[in-house]
Amino acid sequence: MEPSRHLEILHTVASALSRSLDVEEVLRTALGALTHVTGHEISSLHLVAADGSTLQLRGDRGLSERLRGVNRTLPMGEGLIGHVAASGQTLALTAVTASPLLFAAAREAVLADGIRGFVCVPIRAQGRILGTLSLGRQVPEPFTPAEVQLLEATADQIGVALDNARLYSELRRQLEELKRTQAQLIHAEKLAALGELAAGVAHEINNPLTTILGEVQLLAMSAPSDEVRGRLRVIAEESARAAGIVQNLLLFARVYPPQRTLCVVADQIQRVLGLKAYQFQLDNVRVVTDFAPAPPVWADDNQVQQVLLNLVQNAHQAMRAARGRGVLTVRVRPAEGAVRVEVLDDGPGIPPEHLPRIFDPFYTTKPPGEGSGLGLSVSYGIVSEHGGKLWAENRPEGGAAFHLELPIAGPAPASAPPRELPLPSRPLHVLLVEDERRVADVLASLLKSLGHTADVAIGGRDGLARVGAGAYDVVFVDLKMPEMDGREFWAALGARAAPLARRTIFMTGNPRSREALAIEADGAPVLGKPFTLKELAAVLRTAAQR
Repeated sequence: MEPSRHLEILHTVASALSRSLDVEEVLRTALGALTHVTGHEISSLHLVAADGSTLQLRGDRGLSERLRGVNRTLPMGEGLIGHVAASGQTLALTAVTASPLLFAAAREAVLADGIRGFVCVPIRAQGRILGTLSLGRQVPEPFTPAEVQLLEATADQIGVALDNARLYSELRRQLEELKRTQAQLIHAEKLAALGELAAGVAHEINNPLTTILGEVQLLAMSAPSDEVRGRLRVIAEESARAAGIVQNLLLFARVYPPQRTLCVVADQIQRVLGLKAYQFQLDNVRVVTDFAPAPPVWADDNQVQQVLLNLVQNAHQAMRAARGRGVLTVRVRPAEGAVRVEVLDDGPGIPPEHLPRIFDPFYTTKPPGEGSGLGLSVSYGIVSEHGGKLWAENRPEGGAAFHLELPIAGPAPASAPPRELPLPSRPLHVLLVEDERRVADVLASLLKSLGHTADVAIGGRDGLARVGAGAYDVVFVDLKMPEMDGREFWAALGARAAPLARRTIFMTGNPRSREALAIEADGAPVLGKPFTLKELAAVLRTAAQR
């Protein structure tokens, strides 16, 4: 073959390879161009598998079905092609069937197809062998050294093209991951903003609820009949239910520091189902619960709720999208050394090809904008950190089943049962520092019903002025107030070395906030709004003993 013809072939192959950075397109184009310009009717291209132990047939021209089956997967280092891939040395044969390296199964196929000459060259890039390029011919003329050199040069071009395609594919993957990460950051910022909004809403809602619940308790003390007391009890229960809804919103909208305690899983499920109750009603989803007695687990209840909410939310969305209705079944069972939760739906189930990847980060089958692909991944991470297990499967009768196991808590250290502190032996003089007059007034009335007296200070600065002017046994202070908040008020008491600083009780509508938890860690009691008379008496006992 003339040198000019070599250049023509190389130019044709190079032009074909330069038109695409897609791996499959590169392979298809390379074989088509090479076979077409050389006139060789049989060619094959193998690439090394990810595990490095086999070669996979990724393209061919002119192979019979029998020969294609033999060449589909080849062991590295064995046979003609495997030997070239392992050694990196070109192999050219005039009578291929006479080679001792040829597999017996391949020999029969080669004889049947009348293949005589054979040449196989390695495909390299960046010092690595990526695969092999092979040509076979059915005519008696052997491959010339010039043709072998041409094939080697072509293989080098293919290697460069494959490496470029790999780099391009990796770059695209990184860009997609960057986009997903950016979307997740935006999502996280929205959640943070939602958390701040929820905290503000909780403050605005819990203060009126505190007033309502307090007034109801005061009215119940002097109710003229059982009927009136019954109606007041309904108001109190509904106020407590509204407060519970607010607390659930805070739990799911805010990010709290992990805090593992004894956790009853059934209670956390009830919280999640309560949060979703209205959506279930709108979407015709019937909820069936089956809770067997189970020991508590040692876990962060907020993280457990997050996992349960993700599982319930996935089931809800699957049923709504498939049928517009459904039955959600949640079971709790004791297992060997653990508590098992089963979340079952009667939706379409999980496609088998998706099951191995549903816990992968950013993997989602939902349409764009409907899922970040992180819910199940985050849940899996939380469960793993707790030493538990989370897995999914399809139900034989239809629908998906998610199984969650959390290890049960070990035996608690022996300790004496908590002793209920006695009521203060004398009436206490209490200072109430609160920025809302109605909340302060109802709290003063509740304290009066317990036999104590109370002065009201509107805001932290007024509270400090009253501390300097009078003697108080206990002070209640709202955590969030304008100008001077509860924490600043407490710090000012400490700076004065006032004994009242040891008998300060904080009030807040969000007792699980970072601020409230930090205050508890510093030794001060925290009373969550709204509160009952019993809760008020209990925290007063604690503070009075200091």
